Amino acid sequence: MRALPPAVAAHYAAGGHADVQVLVWITARDRETGAPQSLGFWSGADHQVIEVAGELRTYYGVGALLGFEPVASVSSAQERVWSLSVSPLHDQIAEAIRLYDARLAPVEVHEWHHDPLTHLPPAPPVRVVRGTLMELDIPTPPDGQDSAATLKVVSDAWRLTQGLTLKRSDEALKARSGGADRFRRYNSLVGINVWWGERAATDAGGGRPRPPVDGPNTGWQDR
Repeated sequence: MRALPPAVAAHYAAGGHADVQVLVWITARDRETGAPQSLGFWSGADHQVIEVAGELRTYYGVGALLGFEPVASVSSAQERVWSLSVSPLHDQIAEAIRLYDARLAPVEVHEWHHDPLTHLPPAPPVRVVRGTLMELDIPTPPDGQDSAATLKVVSDAWRLTQGLTLKRSDEALKARSGGADRFRRYNSLVGINVWWGERAATDAGGGRPRPPVDGPNTGWQDR
């Protein structure tokens, strides 16, 4: 069950209605400098500066966020995927797509509860998703139809499924440490091949053993 701020929980417990706005915050990278650049958009009707986790953030509205999947609360640490639809024709979003690299960008999604009678929020926004932007698809629509860009966000639990591939080979360690770390080079310390239950032929010059040339060695059965 999702934990709500006390003021929001009390509002619902008293039979109050809900008007929930969705806030999306993406921290991408500048394509030229690599510096982090953040962009916020929400389901509201105007641009607004909103305090989130003690930080003032600018969220763009007026049709920037077109649609989003409902966020379900789960108790287990399982990987989940959400899809968001944004307008690539929105000025700020069009500029961000052109200037910023959003691949694997951190994403935060908050819900902002409002009282529909007073239009005031009883509490600050509540974070419901923290994940990574895995895919940004901007299809070309048919003539006469609206364009929409789809963002696929994966929860941070996906990091638990990734292996440490950069630490598994000698070549990867050389690239990471400039050749100083050669741990994987010496993973075999014996240097002698033991042929269990088989005869191994030897090179004419007495060198390294070759693969077996005849059937299984059954001499041990005569002992």
